[in-house]
Amino acid sequence: MPVLGLIARILARIALLGALQALRRRAGGAPPPWRTPGPGPTPQRPPAPVSPADAERARRVVRLVAESARIGVRVVLLTGFLGAFAVLLTAGTTAATLGPRWLGIVLLVLAAAALVLALRELRAAWRLRLAQVRRRRAERLTSPEVR
Repeated sequence: MPVLGLIARILARIALLGALQALRRRAGGAPPPWRTPGPGPTPQRPPAPVSPADAERARRVVRLVAESARIGVRVVLLTGFLGAFAVLLTAGTTAATLGPRWLGIVLLVLAAAALVLALRELRAAWRLRLAQVRRRRAERLTSPEVR
């Protein structure tokens, strides 16, 4: 079985090197090999005008996505710490009653640490969410457009 893993690694590295060479070949602005350049230079399109309202809306969307991602990361961390707390609590109580007591005590202390970290992440996620709600309300009050 290790031979198949070695072959798979070698093939993956060869594919990666081939992809890097293909990217380097086109890095100088050369067209892809399957496209023939036309006679003469290609006309450049003027940049599309961007209104200030569209730019502001784009900033709002980016801010909303970034805030939601921050809150999502906190929630994922909270879930992980709560899972670790549950596992450590179960293992600690089992080890304290059936196995060596020192191991049970160590696991219960680690469970308490995981619970403290979970509560800390919950507090951070809660504050981020409140800040997001307050910011949205403030934007609604100050923005001239009606949704």
